[in-house]
This record gives sequence, structure tokens and C-alpha cells, in this order.
Amino acid sequence: MVNYKKQQAKQARKAKAQQKSPPPSVTTDAAKPMVFQPCGEGAVNLSFAPIDTWFFRESRPHDAAGASELSSLFPPPVRTLMGAVRSFLGDNLGVDWRQFNRNGVYTELKQAIGEGESLGALFINGAWVCKNGQRLYPAPGYLMHKTDEFVRLQIGGVVECDLGNVRLPELPKGKAGYKNMEQTWVTPAGWQKLLQGDAPTKEELVKAEDLFGKEPRLGIARNNQTRSVLEGKLYQTQHLRLKNDVTVELDVKGLHESLAEKLPIASKHQILRLGGEGRMAVLAKNSHYGQLPTLTANKPDWPAKKIIVHIITPAYFDGLMFPKGFDKREIGGQTVWQGTLLGIELIIEAAVIGKAHREGGWDMQKHQPRAVKSYIPAGSAWFCRIVTEISNKELLEKLHGQSIGAETEWGRGQILIGVWNDTKIQGK
Repeated sequence: MVNYKKQQAKQARKAKAQQKSPPPSVTTDAAKPMVFQPCGEGAVNLSFAPIDTWFFRESRPHDAAGASELSSLFPPPVRTLMGAVRSFLGDNLGVDWRQFNRNGVYTELKQAIGEGESLGALFINGAWVCKNGQRLYPAPGYLMHKTDEFVRLQIGGVVECDLGNVRLPELPKGKAGYKNMEQTWVTPAGWQKLLQGDAPTKEELVKAEDLFGKEPRLGIARNNQTRSVLEGKLYQTQHLRLKNDVTVELDVKGLHESLAEKLPIASKHQILRLGGEGRMAVLAKNSHYGQLPTLTANKPDWPAKKIIVHIITPAYFDGLMFPKGFDKREIGGQTVWQGTLLGIELIIEAAVIGKAHREGGWDMQKHQPRAVKSYIPAGSAWFCRIVTEISNKELLEKLHGQSIGAETEWGRGQILIGVWNDTKIQGK
């Protein structure tokens, strides 16, 4: 027999322990402290901590041909996290969700927090993985490893392929046997090195197994009317059990003060349902958040006119490889993509783009599956030359930390700007 009272008490103790908000004195490594900054007016930082396992189903359906175990996405999709927050706010306001979907009802609330695909007045950054109080960012696709040695891919000379006469990423001369770093995150100190053109150390990298464990689950479909199982409807899922010091964060901007007051502070005990199977999570509101790693504008050895645009959250370009307005063209016998990004004209000479990040999910408003979309994955990077005459300082102000593409209000396509130490010999 399961002692539910003991189980609930244990979960409550764990939730309280995980709710404690990290103070600004948290240290990311021995050399550099984690930098926090206060949330601006109308902005809050929300953290989610698990009580038990979490499940955020991948884009495949349970009845997909050849499907066996369905894995879980991590970090959780932003729509799932924000949907849980909006449900929490609505429940606290006594919203009748059956009436909510009707036109002309709860108009002011819909303008404040949105409905369905719309976020109303809100704007999101994230979702961010946090370990021991510090934010982690996905490793760039050009970072390779062999045991404990790490190197960056270089951009080689022009070669002919299906894309045209393009420059492709390659390992430095004399390096072989290196692999990419999927499901790996980098600390802010490690990212500071990446932006400057260097490679992080082993201590500045966090692998998936350091964040969560995987737990297989077996289930069967039920007929709720007859209270019986459905024949042949077995399914397997893969739940994630996060480590005790791991949380997920969202930065929410544009939230009205009266709604922000409804969100629990870190010292309060508030539980909500999150993701597949309605797993339990602790929600907490914080007044500060981790600052993005940033390249120093007056870095003396910053090569002029050459940058790497790092994508740190999945980006949506309407099925294209680059944002609308970037046209494919030939310059000096080389195929490039030229266009304008937030008012700055760039030439993309090469790119490292991982396999598509796919998200679907369930539309709670329409009570049907949401259409699956393919996103440019976090960790992708573009190697660019700047056409616009602009100072390094102004360049960082206009691009660093901004969001590009579509669905930017959902946190899609946030970018960091780094140095590109191009290996190409001019004129050859």
C-alpha cells in the first residue's frame, strides 16, 4: 500500500527546498562570478522546479508508424511553460475557461496575457536551463570534442556542392576523430570565451546527464466510460527526472503589475501542472535574472567587419534557412547570402546549422493537436561579413541579445554576437 500522506509530505519538503531563489552572489566558477541584473518594469523572471518527473512529448504521435518509445524534449517548449503560467493566472482570477474562448468575454485579460497563439501584451525570453543558480546556454554547433579536448570548426575554402560554390566548416589541420556536442550546455564564463574566439574548458561544459536522468514508462489507453483498457493501445514514454539543483526559467516582459502580484514569490509554496500527463512543478517569481554573456566592444583584437551570429533559442524563418530578405547570390565566384538583419547589412559566407528542432503539442483552446513546426535549432551559427559602416559598440547594441525571424514574442531566434577569426587568406 502507498502511504499518500507521507508521499505528499515528502513532495512538499522537496518543493520548498527547490523554491529558494539563488542570490546574486552565486558563483559560476572559480574565476568569474555569475552576473545578475534586476528585471525591468513590467518584467518578471519565472522559475520552474520539478516535484517528480517531467514529460514533454516529442513531435511524433503515439500511433506513428514504427514508433516505439517517445522521448521528451528538453528544455521544455516555451508554449507549454507559458500555457501553464496563463492557466495559473486565470485560475487565481477565477476565470471560467468554458466562457474564455467566446468572443467578447474576458477582453481585458486576453489583451494582457493573450490567448492561443497570441501572447497579447507579453514578450518572452527563454526557456533557460539553470543549474545551481546559473544559466546555461546551448553549445554552438561548431564546437567539437574528443575526450577532454575541445576545438572549433574553421571555415574552409570554396567547394562546389548542392548549395553552390560555398565555404564549408572543417576541422583544423592535424585534427581528426572529433565529434559534435549535442545536448550540451555552456556556462556564461565558457560562452564569454566562445564569443571572443576561444574554446571553453571541460569545467565550463554541462552535459545532459549532469542535468537529468531518463526514466522509461509503460502505459495503456483507457475507455473512461466503461472503465476498461483499450486492446492494443500500449505505449512507451521517456520521462525526465531533473537533478535537485536544476530548474528552468522564463523571462516575461509586459506583464501588468496586478497580474505579477498573483505570481508566487520564491518563499511561497505554489504548485501547478506542467506538460504531458500534468506532472507537478513548483512556480516561483524572481526579481533578478542572469545576464547574457557579452563581447567587449573595445576588444583590441576584434577583427573588423567579421562576426559570428549565434542562435541560442530555436528560430523560425518560415521554412527557410535564413530570414526573409537574405538573397542567394554569387560574389567573386563564391555563393553567399546577403541581406539586412535589424537594420545592418550582412553577407553570410558560411553557417553551421543542426538538424531541425520540431515542436507540436496540444492546443488547449481548440482541443486538438497543434500543427508541427520545424525550427532552426539553438546552437546554430552564421559566419558573416558586415557591409554597413558601423562601430563595434553600435553593432553590439543593435544585434546582441536581440531576437530575429518570426515568433520573436515567444522568445524565438535570440542571438549573441561573437568574433569570427576567419582563416581565409584574402585573394586566394
